[in-house]
Amino acid sequence: MISKVPEENVFPDDESCPDCKGTIWRSGPKGGVSQNIECVGCGARFNIARWSREWDQRFGYETIKDGKMPIVWAQRIPSEKEGGGVWREDMFPKVLE
Repeated sequence: MISKVPEENVFPDDESCPDCKGTIWRSGPKGGVSQNIECVGCGARFNIARWSREWDQRFGYETIKDGKMPIVWAQRIPSEKEGGGVWREDMFPKVLE
């Protein structure tokens, strides 16, 4: 589970849900370098930031795995059940398992 202690807010390397271990994510609102995601399995929501391709080029890293840049920051945000906002279906469609 994502902790309230910042240094413990580590998202699993396999990008599975820290709560239910699900691997299917629904994309939500995004802005800047952050993206909101919701676990299809349990409804847990997180605000994440991925490593940038630009940073790879600038620092000479090769961090792409499975076609995606790794998550370098994650913060739990309230799910819809916990009073979080409703993500409009026309903008952020539900994902089928």
